[in-house]
Amino acid sequence: MDTMRFNSKELSYIAQHADRFDKEGVLLMKEKVDGLFKKGSVYQERYFRLKGNLLFYFKHKEQTKVEPLGVFILERCTVELDLKEDIANSFMLVFEGEEHPFFLATLSEDDRDSWIQALHIASYECLKMQLQQLREQVQARTGRDPIQLPKEPVGLDLDSETDHSEDPVLEISLSCNDLPTDSNGQPPNTLIILHTITPPDQQLWIHHNHTEIVEKSCNPQFLKTVGFGNKDSVDTATRVKLTVYHVVERMTWTMFQVGQAVFTLQDVLMNPSSTLTLTLQGSDMKEYGQVTITCWVNDSDFMKESSDSSLKSRGSFTRNSTVLKIYHESVINRSFRFTTNVVDKVLLVHEYMAESRWSFVIPSLLLKLWIDEEKKKVSLLQDFGEISPTWSSLRQEMTDYCMSSISTYTQKVAHLSSYTGPSFKPSCEKDNKELEFIPTNLHLARMCVTSEGSSEATVYDIMTVGAFVAYTQKFRSGGLRKMLQGQREFHSSQSTLGFKTKIQSSCSLLNDINKLKAEVTEGCKQLHQSALQGSDVSLQTATKDLTEVVRELIRLCDDPLLQLSAEKYMLAKSPSNASDGLDVVASLGPVSKSFHGRQAKSPEKAWKWSGSSFVKSPTVEPWEVTRLNLEAALMCLISKVDEFSKDSTSDEAVWQSDLNPIIINLQDFVEIVSTRAALFLSFLSLVPHHTSQVNSWSCQTTPILIPLHMENKDHIKLNHMIKYRRDIVASQAITSLVAGLSITMQTRITDEAFLEQISKIGFLIGFEALLSCYGDEMGMLEDMSVAVDDLAFVFIKFEEEVDGQCEPTITALSDVKAGEFPDINRHSICVSLPLPKTSFSKLPENLQKNKIKITPVFFNIGINEQATLAEKFGNTSTQERINAESIAKVFNYYEDYVRHFGEPENKSGPGSVNNLTKQLHTNIMTKKSKNTEVLHIAAEVCRKLKGIRFISCKSGKDRTSMAVTLEMVQILQHEHDLASHVFLHALDCLRSVGCRRENPLKNAGVRKYAFNSLQLLYIPRLYRPPSGTYGNTQT
Repeated sequence: MDTMRFNSKELSYIAQHADRFDKEGVLLMKEKVDGLFKKGSVYQERYFRLKGNLLFYFKHKEQTKVEPLGVFILERCTVELDLKEDIANSFMLVFEGEEHPFFLATLSEDDRDSWIQALHIASYECLKMQLQQLREQVQARTGRDPIQLPKEPVGLDLDSETDHSEDPVLEISLSCNDLPTDSNGQPPNTLIILHTITPPDQQLWIHHNHTEIVEKSCNPQFLKTVGFGNKDSVDTATRVKLTVYHVVERMTWTMFQVGQAVFTLQDVLMNPSSTLTLTLQGSDMKEYGQVTITCWVNDSDFMKESSDSSLKSRGSFTRNSTVLKIYHESVINRSFRFTTNVVDKVLLVHEYMAESRWSFVIPSLLLKLWIDEEKKKVSLLQDFGEISPTWSSLRQEMTDYCMSSISTYTQKVAHLSSYTGPSFKPSCEKDNKELEFIPTNLHLARMCVTSEGSSEATVYDIMTVGAFVAYTQKFRSGGLRKMLQGQREFHSSQSTLGFKTKIQSSCSLLNDINKLKAEVTEGCKQLHQSALQGSDVSLQTATKDLTEVVRELIRLCDDPLLQLSAEKYMLAKSPSNASDGLDVVASLGPVSKSFHGRQAKSPEKAWKWSGSSFVKSPTVEPWEVTRLNLEAALMCLISKVDEFSKDSTSDEAVWQSDLNPIIINLQDFVEIVSTRAALFLSFLSLVPHHTSQVNSWSCQTTPILIPLHMENKDHIKLNHMIKYRRDIVASQAITSLVAGLSITMQTRITDEAFLEQISKIGFLIGFEALLSCYGDEMGMLEDMSVAVDDLAFVFIKFEEEVDGQCEPTITALSDVKAGEFPDINRHSICVSLPLPKTSFSKLPENLQKNKIKITPVFFNIGINEQATLAEKFGNTSTQERINAESIAKVFNYYEDYVRHFGEPENKSGPGSVNNLTKQLHTNIMTKKSKNTEVLHIAAEVCRKLKGIRFISCKSGKDRTSMAVTLEMVQILQHEHDLASHVFLHALDCLRSVGCRRENPLKNAGVRKYAFNSLQLLYIPRLYRPPSGTYGNTQT
């Protein structure tokens, strides 16, 4: 059964105050009587009024000034004679789907026929039939259809408008004056709907656009502007019909017309001031106020082509959506016009929303990289050689998990490569396992601001995205932060909690060794260069620098953890295979061409240094011997250089011939140390790490090995779950980061101060989230905090485009993830971003050659009803800890900035970064419910330090839309002097008719933010959507 929503007050008003009715009079109506002495149905006299397809009835004619008793909607019904005629002159209304008809009667037969005719033609269906008959008659006489109706009936959709993916050539802004009040004497809630028609190509008015609703004003000034034309042209002969409505109720779009006005674009353009004022006419042809149209042209080419010298350009700065389309798709734009506190200064604001092209590209590259990492891990596990059955079982389990990851990731890559959907993952797909590595709802929100008539614009970019969450993995064990904390406690005894775990120390040690290895390689190059130059002083200096580096590496070889790892590894070898030497074979690698050839022929035997060359060895070389061999190689180099300095007859050729073999041997030993260290430290992933267990394990007794084996078996599974979950959120975070960096470099490529800043102290990436510390959102917060922290292990390098190829590339670096939550299975990565030749040439030389580090900071404040529950009955310590950690990072970045460049904007006192960071720290340390001031200050600090902004919530759709629109209006207020009385109007305008209104449609299929009335009671006022823009929808 169909249902209809209606406003009873409005219907009552029409029944009582309509200027004229189609028909009215007395009818007899059959009604049920259920009294004490009388029951059944009788005919009662009622007074009826017909208006359109609404048939009202009152108790008496004298009571027509009160609410009617009822109303019939004359649709899907027929009017028929009553053949039974319980009473003379009766007829009945038969409604489709209704079992019982409604009986009416008149006092005369003529009156009955008159009412039947009036009721019969009152319905919309009847009017439609009459129209069709008239069309056929005209077509029969003229030979052509007088009107071209659309194939399907099209109703007025107030949530839709003409697509403006391109910047319009011409724009208008609207305002009204002297509008009448409603029946209660209240100012109207005004909405203007625009229709266009371009004769002779069109014969019907087409819905073009509409303004926002300005509440309770007889003189509304509309902020949203309306565009016409595209990059091709604009037809100035286009006729525009403005219909002004009073919106009584937003949720159901209950409204009635105030008046109309019609004009052509040429009418406005020909006016010397590009302003046109028209009178609004109602349906009764009376005047109901005025509407003023102000017009300007955005396209300078259109200005040149026009022969009319009176045309003016009020928005003359370049706005070209095609610039965004280099890195983005599906660009949507909206334009607004805001007043300021300065007389005669008007802001033109252009809002854009676009999907990143990298949403599916970057995850595929990362998955391929991690497949290689897993393959290397399998190879490393095999390099352990023959070990005791207990540890061989654990190794096999770890190998199985690695092979499982390889298979899963390979399938993901194949699916992503064949994916043909939209270029972003909608929030309704967040539980789709095939797309779990894709960030949810990743979009760019851009705002361009300029003053009317100015050719300069300021651009503000904010990336919006759903929280970096492994949604498909659920949250039964919490999020990543909780799982990693549990893993950390497993690696520590109760007496060492709070100190570095052995895995943390292993990752730091391995990174230090890799760093020194790179420095040795560079030092050897310098030494070789000095030998070529034949400079004794240069040779001595290069040797001294190289010696310091190698001695530091030798010192690391004596690290107790590394020695303990080597000892445990040797003890785990089977007695029968303790001398298989497979680890040495694997660790040596291709250290030299001659050595690599020997290794390939006899992989079952190890090679060791005899003092003059590598020879076969039936035993594994002890770690201490490896360290001593490295030290001996260094002493050999020092001795040879000293010999050169004493022998003045030696020339460059002798230096090179004598030094080259020594340098190669030194590099070989450094390679051996590095690779064997990685082998030993990786073995810790199989070894229990409780202090008490490690001590007892050294006894190597079977009764102890079995329980440790069982305990580590569960731990290996946990490690795999954490690694997989961490890869998911890392993929989402890195993809979002690359999207933000791409558009930032495109926008700031001419900002020399910014380029100098990132070359010295790197990028500042500011993340803001609105997740609560309650239920699943607690797990989401834990996932996202780890994902953001892991961005510190991402480095950026710029390259020049080759053959127009602008797709990024990703490579693994030598360092593994260290820090609070280390991961020896994953390396730091470098993302190479190609830039056009013209852009790349503008980079400073060090930016063209070096990698750039990332400083990610993450602030979170829950704002919904779950945040209220967390504050009253739960625990918000995770949020507090995350915010505290991030403010420390902000302080460090700010100090680096001041050290290199001085105070940002050369400003001190209120509004300075120094003052803002102190305010931010105070707000974080202060216990205050839903303290969104933390987010506002953090955003301002990030902008002043030229950081890249990200805003997130669970889906990146609803709370995110509230936050990003609030930030835009705050920017207009702080940076562009937006008039204070316009603040709330501007906020509602962006949320109701701005680009973000399209985001729920793209994600959930409706233009409604997913809030309900109960939730809005708990959400801070500045984060609440306007009435009529929200409802219970999918998130």
